[in-house]
Amino acid sequence: MNLSKLVLKNFRNYGTKEIDFHPLVNVITGLNAQGKSNLLEAIGYLSTLSSFRGAKDLDMVRWGCPYFFLEGLIKKNTGDYTISLGYNLENKKLLKVNGSARKKFNEVLGILNSVVFSPEDLNIVKLGPAARRKYLDGEMMQLFPTYYFTLMQYQKIIQQRNNLLKEIREKKQQEEMLDIWDEQLGENGAKIIKKRLEVLQKLAPLARLTHRKITEGEEELEITYESVDQEEILKKITWEKIKEILHTMIRENRKNEIIKGVSLFGPHRDDLKLMVNGIDVRKFGSQGQQRTTALSLKMAELELMKSETGEYPILLLDDVMSELDEKRRSHLIAMMGDKIQTFITTTDMAFHFREGQVMKVFQGEIKYLNV
Repeated sequence: MNLSKLVLKNFRNYGTKEIDFHPLVNVITGLNAQGKSNLLEAIGYLSTLSSFRGAKDLDMVRWGCPYFFLEGLIKKNTGDYTISLGYNLENKKLLKVNGSARKKFNEVLGILNSVVFSPEDLNIVKLGPAARRKYLDGEMMQLFPTYYFTLMQYQKIIQQRNNLLKEIREKKQQEEMLDIWDEQLGENGAKIIKKRLEVLQKLAPLARLTHRKITEGEEELEITYESVDQEEILKKITWEKIKEILHTMIRENRKNEIIKGVSLFGPHRDDLKLMVNGIDVRKFGSQGQQRTTALSLKMAELELMKSETGEYPILLLDDVMSELDEKRRSHLIAMMGDKIQTFITTTDMAFHFREGQVMKVFQGEIKYLNV
């Protein structure tokens, strides 16, 4: 798949722009704070309906304007698609596919698949469990749009349950009120864990193979899922079994949860265990090992999407080339080859590519350069 055209109106520092993209490599260069990452953010928004930089919709509206609008023309094996997305200051969103209005996110998610790699993603390994959950969930929401709603519903359950735990601790509610929320946590939490495990069974071998190639066979990456009652969950990943395990852990630790006022068990507390040559690379890996692991996870994400959808996603590299050494850059560029449409933001051109285009951004204006 590829994004052949992008229309922007009032997005970040851009007024009205219509941009044609090369089907292979698109390098977006220029000084800092000119709008390079804003352009990638707009492309990513067409894919996930959210900012990969964690910004709120309101923050992406150009200063002094009442709305932003994005439209992209996507070419896929199954045909051409036009995605139109808008947001106004009244907190209303416009969702259209091929000119037809859509009401639900899952009717748009999955049309344009993307993988984003930024300097912050190098922290997937060394930061806390939340970064690794975000990585895994972000990929799954594109591959399985209904997963988005399961995850959103689960987050609401956790919020409501945590509020109730605090009220019980303060003697404002009865402990029996937890029963209904415990049931919902178990049901939805088991769905999330089961789906994560299924995806990880495919993702882990791909990441291991990529890591082996980058390190020329010197390092072996192993990825496992860390959850409650680890051995039992990994033995039987049926929804019923996971639900039973969650219910048991919640029931046995209810008093402790009331004292702390938070839900201590469920997929919101889980993690990915990353081992390189038997060493926990999250805690004890060198900076080079951690970067190689993060790169392996991202490259595995590309291959997993290809295996699940039949097409490679687009690749967004936000100022990441300067963060990688020559060896890791070479592996990334080799993987891109002539099969993945790639968008690269950079302040310099310390790398080479065979076919594509270069665009220079200055204060929200775009100029095409000769390659």
